[in-house]
Amino acid sequence: MMFGLFRRVARAEEGGLRVVIELAAFDSGGLEKVVLDTALEWRRLGIEVLIVSVGGLGELAAVARQAGLRVERLPERRPLATYARLLDRFAPTLAVSHFSTAGYALFTTRRLPIVSFIHNVYAFFSPEQRARFAADDAHVARYISVSPKATLYAVERLGIAPARIATVPNGLDTGDYARRAAAARPPPRASLGIADDDYVFLNVAAYNLHKGHYVMAAAMRLLLAAGRRDIRIVCAGKPVYPPHLDELRAHLKQHGLEQHMLLAGYTPRIEDLFALADAFLLPSFIEGWSIAMNEAMAFGRPMILTDTGGASEVIEDGDLGVLLDNEYGPVTALDGERLNALAYTPQDYRLATALAASMRRFADDRAAWAAAGARGPAKLRARYDLQAVASRHAAVLRDVVERAR
Repeated sequence: MMFGLFRRVARAEEGGLRVVIELAAFDSGGLEKVVLDTALEWRRLGIEVLIVSVGGLGELAAVARQAGLRVERLPERRPLATYARLLDRFAPTLAVSHFSTAGYALFTTRRLPIVSFIHNVYAFFSPEQRARFAADDAHVARYISVSPKATLYAVERLGIAPARIATVPNGLDTGDYARRAAAARPPPRASLGIADDDYVFLNVAAYNLHKGHYVMAAAMRLLLAAGRRDIRIVCAGKPVYPPHLDELRAHLKQHGLEQHMLLAGYTPRIEDLFALADAFLLPSFIEGWSIAMNEAMAFGRPMILTDTGGASEVIEDGDLGVLLDNEYGPVTALDGERLNALAYTPQDYRLATALAASMRRFADDRAAWAAAGARGPAKLRARYDLQAVASRHAAVLRDVVERAR
């Protein structure tokens, strides 16, 4: 143990960082995409990385390994014993957690400072999760939050001192996305039952009903009632809780929406659906900083977003689309009970009227909104390029190590 500690101190004094990154699972979600992209950029900056997944491995874990990153999954039997051996062999100088705390006791025993990412507005916490978060906070040296709203919620509702949080937005590898856009192969619209002159909104989000799927359905009902059959929504994502997806499908069928709000499932080639679509739609109740929002910028699509997460940082004075007031007011007013009531029970949403009106505006003035979307790639490169974002992360990590010496 002491020899491992000596190696960590020596490496820190040499200026190098060795970071163990923990996450609950490593498959295909937005959080996992952040882990993959930042780990690759940290390596470019000279930071050695070990990624430890407490749960399953999937698509993005395979991509990470193909890129030469070390990825380990903990076994179901005696996971902490395996984790301890991994830490002793890797000898990290710092631990980074992404909404996972399995290794906190091991990190603390080894005197590893912990940097915890705040990936969302944590309004969905149950009382038990809030208590656990408060207890875990004693182990955390610093937080990195992905948006001002996520930071505000952590300060006002979870009691974290502002000075302990660095706010750094999620970024994208803009060069990679430019290549993906150039190589996109949109499916024929007819294969989805969409006419060539229909106006198509793409929603990219897991079928987690916190993303506002029932709001979209309510807005589509209003549009159909007004005779607008030329507007479609394509929803792409994986189910989080299959019974909720079953209930959503039944709701769409009950109201005759299944051909107007299409549940297309998951595709790793999301560029193909962005090439198909005219605009991007994300009327979420909560977000941290949506990677799909960044992707919409990269692919040059105008956006309709609710004012949560990083949306108000991205859409400014209507430059890239429309920013809608959310359903509940200030983000600090939201809690798990209110969130679940809004997300899981279809109702008369005030937001639906504003959303339907904005969708109609996009469809009626296609050229103007296409021009707005075309501003997205330049804004993404200027503000949210992954290299610059990762450099900001690295500065926080190095500062934490310096302070821990």
